[in-house]
Amino acid sequence: MKNSFSLLEIILTLILSTIVIIYSTLFTKELFFVNKNNQNIEIAKINIQSTKIFFEKHKNELEFMKYENENLYFKDSLLLENVKSFTLNKNSEDIKITINFDDKIKQTWEFKL
Repeated sequence: MKNSFSLLEIILTLILSTIVIIYSTLFTKELFFVNKNNQNIEIAKINIQSTKIFFEKHKNELEFMKYENENLYFKDSLLLENVKSFTLNKNSEDIKITINFDDKIKQTWEFKL
């Protein structure tokens, strides 16, 4: 009787341990994918902010900006990839830029001349 109870106790312990390990693994996997997604979003934010700063510094050289094939170029050098849409409106007082980066970030920037 004592042996059968010990065996039942071991089986229950194994079942509970297995359940805990499986759910811990699933949680770790989910956490990994969420962190990977958050990392990609933060990298996209950094890219778009650095592009904005670049536009602010080079607002007098906008004639060298070119948008084609979902890429943004400055003097034939790649500035930003995966740009889904880009519009640049310039008048005598200010510049208005609308950008859609990889369908994740859509922003409108206005700069004074």
